[in-house]
Amino acid sequence: MKKRLFFVATAALLPGLAMLAFNELTYRAEREQEVHRQARQAGQQAASEMERIIEGMDGLLTAVAAIPAVYNQDVAGCREALGAVAGSVNSIRTIFLLDTEGRIICDSSRAPEGLSMQDRSYFRDALTARGPTIGEYTDSRLSNSPVLPISKAVRNPDGSVKGVLATGVRLGWLGDRLRERGLPPGGAVTIADRNGVILARHPQGERFVGTRIPEPFLQLVKGSTPGTVEVLSQDGETRIIGYLPVDAAPRGLYVSAGLSKAEAFKSVNRASLVGLALVSLGALAAFAAAWFVGNAFIRRPLSRIITVLERWRSGAPRARTGMKATQGEVESVGQTVDDLLDELERRQAEATAAQRQSELLMRELSHRVKNTLTIVQAIARQTFGPHVDKNLSRTFTDRVVALAGTYDILLSSEHAGGDIEAVIATTLRPHQNLAARISLRGPRVALGSQAALALSMVIHELATNAIKYGALHDDDGTVTISWSVGDDEPQRVDLVWEERDGPAVTPPASEGFGSKLVRRAFPPQLEPAIELDYGATGLICRLAFAAEPVPAPIAA
Repeated sequence: MKKRLFFVATAALLPGLAMLAFNELTYRAEREQEVHRQARQAGQQAASEMERIIEGMDGLLTAVAAIPAVYNQDVAGCREALGAVAGSVNSIRTIFLLDTEGRIICDSSRAPEGLSMQDRSYFRDALTARGPTIGEYTDSRLSNSPVLPISKAVRNPDGSVKGVLATGVRLGWLGDRLRERGLPPGGAVTIADRNGVILARHPQGERFVGTRIPEPFLQLVKGSTPGTVEVLSQDGETRIIGYLPVDAAPRGLYVSAGLSKAEAFKSVNRASLVGLALVSLGALAAFAAAWFVGNAFIRRPLSRIITVLERWRSGAPRARTGMKATQGEVESVGQTVDDLLDELERRQAEATAAQRQSELLMRELSHRVKNTLTIVQAIARQTFGPHVDKNLSRTFTDRVVALAGTYDILLSSEHAGGDIEAVIATTLRPHQNLAARISLRGPRVALGSQAALALSMVIHELATNAIKYGALHDDDGTVTISWSVGDDEPQRVDLVWEERDGPAVTPPASEGFGSKLVRRAFPPQLEPAIELDYGATGLICRLAFAAEPVPAPIAA
């Protein structure tokens, strides 16, 4: 019962749990969309800052290219001008002017004469570009430090290129800018060149600058449009990043900004834990209430009802619950049980009185039947005494006695109908002196009145013939009477009368009254089947018939 109440409480909690799960999934989906939007905005902000830096470098190169000494490629004046610019701009360390062959004309750090930058991509790209060119991660030959090269062609009035002005943004300064802008807990910003080599990163810039973005993420670098994606970063943090590939502004740079998923969903997880705790407390309260209510209002009354029924079954007929239907639903069951027990007690009293009356009538009927059979015996002796052979007269008398014995069983209050073993034993009672030579084997089987009467007549006839002609005629023979029952309905009895160690028997020349009695004793409705086998060691009679079971008597 407690389990059922717990199941009911669980079923009552299921809608709330389903609603909580639905809200949890909905809130998480909405929060994930919001985090993706925030990551996209963070990536765009980082890209805008890099674009402003590039625009600043473009403005610087444009202004320096306009200086007469630089434009006219006056080596002495150009070096002085470039040195002054490099010393005043913190984001760069060197700035230099190249001719169209990539050789240095002048620079801020007084590089050796003839030093060439022809192999640098930023130089080759600047020759054909109309605006500033962003290079790749480069170890500067002038400053011996990693820089991000930015170059721009210096053109003649007709538009032809007369030289290339180039500088390099210090990666250390770029990393400082990322740190200064600040990040939410667990966040990260990454700047990489068009080959995926990291130029600046925060946090752990010293670990990642100069390394290549892992191969699985290079598709983001080479992508065609900005986007967002959830990734497991190299530092082991799962982040949702907003990224801009190298083809987006600022062109030539990959920019990404990531938000920690754990931090982003911290409030959601906290709310989930609080909700789960509340649901758990609610479930505990519901189960506690179910236990209390079930114990107080259901289990205890039901236990009382069960106890009363067990006492009644154990012999306490006056046991009652004393419950009233007005006290509750379970109590109404208790009152119904009390009413049922009262009705059973009344009917049992009526059945007991009826059985006593029946027993009285049965005893009276038994007495009258016996008297009737006694009168029949007396009339037979007086009528046939001087005219009939004494053996025939004794045979007739024995048959009447067997019939009377069977009636004793049928009319006994202890056997409604007759038990097969009792019928056989009663029929063989006149032959008590031969009891040691007659064995009975078989299960207990209740016979109806017709079957019991017929069987007693057949057994009596077989016993009489065995004494006269068969195994019981001498001192060595024995008789075994065995029977069994099948599982069919109606129940059938298979009985075997088997004589052993007696004189050899032969079939009679003509069928006498005894043989006719054996074959015709059972009425047709019992579907009898009789087989007589006159063997060398004695008669074997196989008998099968319907048991015709009778109803069991009503218990007092």
